[in-house]
Amino acid sequence: MSGMTKEELMKHVYLRCAECDGYITDQIIRLEGKPYHSKCFFCHGCHLELSGKSFVPPTAERPDIYCVDCHQERFAHRCVKCSQPILPAQGEDESKILVFMQKDYHAGCFKCEDCGCDLRTPGGEGKGCFPFQGALLCRPCNQARVEECTRP
Repeated sequence: MSGMTKEELMKHVYLRCAECDGYITDQIIRLEGKPYHSKCFFCHGCHLELSGKSFVPPTAERPDIYCVDCHQERFAHRCVKCSQPILPAQGEDESKILVFMQKDYHAGCFKCEDCGCDLRTPGGEGKGCFPFQGALLCRPCNQARVEECTRP
């Protein structure tokens, strides 16, 4: 290898970082066979270095790496009522999403828009969900709105 330029020597000895394409001369982090500098292995949301931290690996649809918090904030289903991400409860791996009429809700946000009663159980407090003109209502509030609209 004598007679090689420094650049030629670097090509033979060091790996190139998958993020910045620079030579890695110190710690190497590998993800799916790709080498990274520790400073280049970061969340593409908050830019936190991820070496030794929990992260969500890239996919074909989402090629960037994210910390768990940024991934949830950017890609979790959002509740149509409060606009917040629907996240797993603490200690759980999966989120519980209530889907009604092709819209996602937190269980706690699935309430009657007039009286605020829980609409989740058909035989429960509000006796189920009875939509009216785009509003989620319990049976009594639905009936009250229908009556209001049909009064002369």
